[in-house]
Amino acid sequence: MTTAARRICVTGAAGKAGLAAVLELREHGYYVVATDVAVSSDDVASGVLRADLTDYGQATEVLRGMDAVVHLANIPAPGRATPAATFNANMTMNFNVFHAAAALRLDRVVWASSETTLGLPFGGDREQDPGTPGELRYAPVDEDHFPFPATTYALSKVASEGIAEQIARWSDIPFVGLRISNIMEPHDYQRFPGYWPDPHARQWNLWGYVDVRDVAQACRLGLEADVAGSQNVIIAAADTVMNRPSRDLLAEVFPDVKLSREIAGYETLLAIDRATALLGYRPRHSWRDEIQESLSRTVPASRGPPSFSWTVSTRGTPRARAQPSSAGR
Repeated sequence: MTTAARRICVTGAAGKAGLAAVLELREHGYYVVATDVAVSSDDVASGVLRADLTDYGQATEVLRGMDAVVHLANIPAPGRATPAATFNANMTMNFNVFHAAAALRLDRVVWASSETTLGLPFGGDREQDPGTPGELRYAPVDEDHFPFPATTYALSKVASEGIAEQIARWSDIPFVGLRISNIMEPHDYQRFPGYWPDPHARQWNLWGYVDVRDVAQACRLGLEADVAGSQNVIIAAADTVMNRPSRDLLAEVFPDVKLSREIAGYETLLAIDRATALLGYRPRHSWRDEIQESLSRTVPASRGPPSFSWTVSTRGTPRARAQPSSAGR
């Protein structure tokens, strides 16, 4: 597929994933129009178009003349706004973008769904009332561990997947929903050794994460893959945030959860097999490439788990402002 003439609108382009997606697409020959509702003066100077996608007219205008959209604009997690505000805003934005894309005859919609549709948070109490605790039925969790929303944020993503399925059916436009794990930038990996002594600290998503650069790769692959209808896939790293084998973590924290297949070493418990088969997605980045655990480990007598020292490489992609024809953060 040639990309030289492909015009892509990236919504949420002033967000963490948005900047990475804009840069990835531009590096692969796409012409990118970037938009967000929260823009700084620097963003505006760089060419970011401010648009409120809860307004259908503005959603239509930013997509006019585009070939496809990478839709990343949403309230990105539970707890950022009230439950009702989160659900209403996300549903309105998603419907407006999906419907406008169909009305304008775009070729493709790639959009950010969420790992939370799969039953998160695992092993904890309910996060909202009304709401429910998460549910873990088996591991690795795959696309069939759906739907089990435990918050209005997750519910907004589940409902949006239903809307995407119907608008894809109406329009024959492929929709690719990315059930994205907890996004990390390279500098975030400095925190990972702090998780290692307590396996319960990150049990809520089975110790999952994804590098922001792999999210950007997934956005591009979603545009390029030969797919039809509405497809939804998990986007995660190939490993976990932990320095212990994944099977051992499950045995300690979730001893009653059955394994649906064998797990090797530090393999992710958020299965990415379907994303690999459907999109050709293969994670390129891991915290293990950024953090060098020292060869020495000190185990103080009778004082709990071992302590670690580590160094953080500087090989991560730096944050950068976009050029005048695109933008992001």
